[in-house]
Amino acid sequence: MTLQGQEIIRATSKTLPTQPGVYQMEDDKGNILYIGKAKNLSNRVKNYLSINNLTRRIQRMVSLTKSMNFFVTNTELEAIILECNLIKKHKPRFNVLLRDDKSFPYIFISSNHDFPRIEKHRGAKNKSGRYYGPFASPDAVNRTINTIQRIFLLRSCTDKEVAAGNKLCFNFYLKRCSGPCGGKITKREYSKLIESADDFLSSGKSEKIQRDFSNQMYKASKEKNFELAASLRDRLKALKHIAQNNSIKIRDIKNADVFAISTQEGKTCIYGSFFRNNTSYGGKAFFPDHDHLAEVEEIMLGFLNIFYAEKEIPKTIITNTDIKKSNNFSILGKNFEHTKILKPLKGPKKNLLKFAEKNSRINLDLKLNKLKSFDNFTKEITNIFQIKVDINKIEAFDNSHTFGKFPVGVMIAYNNNGFIKSNYRKFNIKFNIANNKNKVDDYYMMKEMLIRRFSNTKFRDQIDLPDLLLIDGGKGQYNAAKSVLNDLKINIPIISMAKGVERDSGREILIHEKLTHRLNENNTLLHFLQNIRDEVHRFAITTHRNKRAKMSIRSVFDDLKGVGPERKKILKRHFGSIESMKLASLEELKKIKSIPENILEQIYQYFHGV
Repeated sequence: MTLQGQEIIRATSKTLPTQPGVYQMEDDKGNILYIGKAKNLSNRVKNYLSINNLTRRIQRMVSLTKSMNFFVTNTELEAIILECNLIKKHKPRFNVLLRDDKSFPYIFISSNHDFPRIEKHRGAKNKSGRYYGPFASPDAVNRTINTIQRIFLLRSCTDKEVAAGNKLCFNFYLKRCSGPCGGKITKREYSKLIESADDFLSSGKSEKIQRDFSNQMYKASKEKNFELAASLRDRLKALKHIAQNNSIKIRDIKNADVFAISTQEGKTCIYGSFFRNNTSYGGKAFFPDHDHLAEVEEIMLGFLNIFYAEKEIPKTIITNTDIKKSNNFSILGKNFEHTKILKPLKGPKKNLLKFAEKNSRINLDLKLNKLKSFDNFTKEITNIFQIKVDINKIEAFDNSHTFGKFPVGVMIAYNNNGFIKSNYRKFNIKFNIANNKNKVDDYYMMKEMLIRRFSNTKFRDQIDLPDLLLIDGGKGQYNAAKSVLNDLKINIPIISMAKGVERDSGREILIHEKLTHRLNENNTLLHFLQNIRDEVHRFAITTHRNKRAKMSIRSVFDDLKGVGPERKKILKRHFGSIESMKLASLEELKKIKSIPENILEQIYQYFHGV
């Protein structure tokens, strides 16, 4: 069998060009087994012919190979990007897959504004300004922005609020902004704050900034400007705190990423710590999917390949795998030519690696416990209701409205990794859901959601079908959902979760087919289902409120010419609510300098019947 796979690879390698590109190995059913990239396609594929030099996993892959395809690219970098995109699309069983590979957030400070704004940025760097990062998570970047605002008083309000210049934002009163939106600081003074923030974020050196703050504080104190002195004292304290807790002083790792891998029971966790300009930008746990025979070195190589495909590469990468000895080191591509990849055995770098290793083990233990819990819960469900299929993914549906107005439906998904946020969906209910008696028809809403979810071929291709549906409601909701699936000839088990007679949480009744079951209020399975039910309910309420707020402000201005979406936003930000705007005097309306006076007069006349 192995010889057959080798013969196919040998025949294909003779026809391959010596250019960079991507190759695919496929089984007898056309399923893609593996996607790889190469600087030289012919030479790379020939490596699979030396069967004794391959790991057991790769030998098995070769034995299953029945055909090969390839794509030629102009450069190796293009091959890296193409390989990454194809792996994401096809998810081959022998590739290392990284599901949580979204772009990391950055801090961004614009350069084309008199009073540059500090903000979080994710995605392509196509705006003029300075980028600082990457940060390990949105929480890490948010914490840093909050600290930077307290220290350097940079604004986070919109450009239009600054342009209006007639109302101070709330951050000014919290002593987290210098007040450009209210004319409290000049352009020159603000530019000095920007320079100090840039020095801190770019170099990580805070000693000079601390000295400047200290001198300013003592000067203000001598001049008996105690309010300013107290403000500078608090900013200095915040600066010292972040310098002491986030800074590292280790030679050769001003910019470095540290990765530690742990494996157990066929699962893997890679924990990454990220340092830029001698400052910690946080850490994050990754759980790559891979074949169960994959070796640690292969997993780390595959992870680095995908992780850095579209990310900046630091000067130093520290790992707990000796990947320099790998025969496949060239897979990392030219991007890594100027990067040191180290496996330290002692010293400060080893201490950083120990920290990452500890976090890797802790996160892997938590992950395994979560997987076991999910498996236990789903097995209990199948046993209670005699469901014949394995449950790997659950979808839950709910709707929300206000007396039949602004109706929305939502869907969430859950698997052994937790809530799958990328699978969340919103449904704007398209038809009138109230009958002649003005009684809201929740059954219709449920039916419309399920029809749109399961009859839309494109939708079904984008998101895999679930193994179980969880419906919030009683027998009527269950029957409505069941009738839709029957009509569509889709066989997916449904469980409806109804409140008890007194509608108390903890006395829910579970309904499936002709069976009903009530779990003890302390039962962990009940808590598991309640958690999913509460999340879909939260998502439905939030979606409905956002739609209601959007539609409400739209309806107020339907009859007014000259008030478009942008001016609606300005008015809403200025007054905080529609009611406050209705009560505003003409003089208060005219304080909004970014809207023409004649439009403001129309608004006043509209609300006051003038």
